[in-house]
Amino acid sequence: MPKNTSQKIDTSNFIPSFFLIAYLCLGFIPNWEAVDKIAPQWLLMSILNTASLGYILYFRNQFSIRITHTLSSALSYTYIGFIGWACLSYFYAINTTEVLVNITRQVNVLMMFLVMGVFIYNFKEKKTLVSYVIAAILTIEVYAVLNEALLMINTNGFISAGTLKGVTANRNITAFSIAIKIPFVLFLIYKLSKPLFKIGLSGLVMLSILCLSMVQSRASFLALGFTFLSFLGLCIALYLHDKNKKHLYQFAYFLIPLFLAVAITQTFLSDKGADALKRASTISAGTNDGSVNQRLRYYEDVLTHMSSNPIFGVGLGNWKLKSIDYDAKDIAGYIVPYHAHSDFIQLGAELGIIGFLLYLAVFLWAIYYVYRLIRFSSISIEEKVFLFLMLTALGVYSVDANLNFPIARPQVLVVWAMIMAMINFYYRKHLQSIRPMDSKPLLNYSFLGIALLTIVPSIYVTNSVYESLKGQMFLLQDFNSNQFNVPLNKIDNLVPEMPNITVTTIPISSIKARYYFNARKYDKALALIEKGTSANPYLYYSELLKSQIFMAKGQLDSASVYAKKAFFGLSNNALHSSNYLNILNQTRDRDNLEQAYELLVSKNDINNWRNYLTVASTLYPPKDKALTLKAKQAATLFPQDQNIQGLYRTIAIGSVAASEAATFSNEGLVFFNQTDYKNAALNFEKAFELNPLEFSYFENAATANYLIGNLQKALEQINLVINEMNPLNGKCEYIKALIFIKMQDPIGACPLLKTAVDSGHSPANTTYTQYCNQ
Repeated sequence: MPKNTSQKIDTSNFIPSFFLIAYLCLGFIPNWEAVDKIAPQWLLMSILNTASLGYILYFRNQFSIRITHTLSSALSYTYIGFIGWACLSYFYAINTTEVLVNITRQVNVLMMFLVMGVFIYNFKEKKTLVSYVIAAILTIEVYAVLNEALLMINTNGFISAGTLKGVTANRNITAFSIAIKIPFVLFLIYKLSKPLFKIGLSGLVMLSILCLSMVQSRASFLALGFTFLSFLGLCIALYLHDKNKKHLYQFAYFLIPLFLAVAITQTFLSDKGADALKRASTISAGTNDGSVNQRLRYYEDVLTHMSSNPIFGVGLGNWKLKSIDYDAKDIAGYIVPYHAHSDFIQLGAELGIIGFLLYLAVFLWAIYYVYRLIRFSSISIEEKVFLFLMLTALGVYSVDANLNFPIARPQVLVVWAMIMAMINFYYRKHLQSIRPMDSKPLLNYSFLGIALLTIVPSIYVTNSVYESLKGQMFLLQDFNSNQFNVPLNKIDNLVPEMPNITVTTIPISSIKARYYFNARKYDKALALIEKGTSANPYLYYSELLKSQIFMAKGQLDSASVYAKKAFFGLSNNALHSSNYLNILNQTRDRDNLEQAYELLVSKNDINNWRNYLTVASTLYPPKDKALTLKAKQAATLFPQDQNIQGLYRTIAIGSVAASEAATFSNEGLVFFNQTDYKNAALNFEKAFELNPLEFSYFENAATANYLIGNLQKALEQINLVINEMNPLNGKCEYIKALIFIKMQDPIGACPLLKTAVDSGHSPANTTYTQYCNQ
């Protein structure tokens, strides 16, 4: 009996569905022992791309027309053109290895977009399938955030928003990974008719907003506001279209969850570190906010660079190097501006105006396609609603791209690629209904050939980066703790040659060199440092190491040259400044010390001030006027720092005078204890004549003069302490009060006694009670 072929299960979309889901789940890939989880995510993306292209190649006849349609769009051509232009940056980049690393990533995103575009044709219910898959992934992400927040509350009693990251690497990725998925859930709410399903999905929206409230990424609040206004506009437009109030009611499925999420946060979580309204109120374009001010500074640096380099930039992935040059005076330690916090303008700095316009055009084509489809096509209302919500999700991504750097984050990029692939598919389908297009075998085979030739080597590159980031875990731990736990015989092979800088832009060769320097293998260390200098010429860690090596070899002239380069290259770095000052002290180089002065103290760093004065005090004679003024400025800035106060006294009066003054003061104390107050006063006066900066000499002289009845002189001396030195110890006010009492002015003494009591000078308590507490 023949089989009933009509009952056979159609599996033609099973493997494409598997690939689609696998792409969207890339964000769940953990660190796998790497410094950053993006390394294994990029590796898995390249493997998925290779497998997908191999599958398409095997069934090339089945996919022929789909490949042609996906490629034959202005959006695809523009995107491919952007990648091509980015490849050319290899020939002018600062660090060509970084171009290879980053172009591999961008090629993988392009291939993911094209593969998704081809596979979409296999799905009968494209909108529903994609939305359900993304809603399921969103559910897992929301659960991870809520579970982590609950654990924080149970453990510490509060939520640490800065470390609340769910399944991602940081809170900004978490926030936008959630925010970009909300429009897909809103589509399901629109599409489904059963109230129970709508309420369930609305609950997912509420929990998503609750997570955003706890994570407190301000940029995601802006994205959520954009989604809110977009969905409101959609509901109003649908109502105006067919005059059906159910469309207005649809908005409640967003409004109520928003209200509930905010109410829950403010009622139960605001006192636990999750005050969303307070956090949202800090959103400002003003420069009084630290992170806003920092972003504006980064934007200014990028625009400055673009204005002077309009055609060719610094090379793809190289802005994190060049940005150091622009931000050098504001960089503390080795924490550099890795990203410009705007993908668009950063690409302008890396690829010039042409690269910027090509990347921007990819987004503009998507917006244009959706506009044409909604305004002029005959597709269903449901499809138009879906496309509008895809455009909303693209708007969420654009907010992220203008304030952060999602171009480096596979977790968000996979959703972006899906959005662009869906928009491209619907537009090509619309054009096909107007002007049918046949398959173009030459185009298809060219694409498949070039794609496979490009994507297969990307596995090598992404795997190399992954292996490097595993090794960097140990190198950076040692570097940050100034230790040498990695054995010397493992250093050379711990990380591959690609990339040649760490995730923090420190040249890997130079990090290896510090181990050889520690083992006194100076020639090997210097050879590695040369490679490190070319890998990142702006960080100057290599120059610091060179200086230290030449110092160890006793070559002070060479050590000074490289120490100076390191300091003036990155003057706000404590290692660079302390190393340079140490060498200037050994070489007795007063001229270069003064040349470095302005940069040393520009940030009013107490250590720089202390180190400068320490060195300068040995290079200048006592009482040098210019140096004394600088020391006085430091003493005014840091009145509580005894080291700086001591340096000020040494510089202003000299160590010999300070020593003689101390001798007179000690003699005065001996006379005072013998009740010989006249000789005590004379010695204390000699002490402050030699050292007029020590307030205790004036206090002791005033006390002695008070006791011998020389009240006017005592008053003049104690007034100098109160009016010019202001030690804030209460003792000087107490002495002046005693003088007033002896001058028959107890009323004038009371405010002084009150100040002395409030300052904690306990001997004043009894006197205050006797004369003033009546």
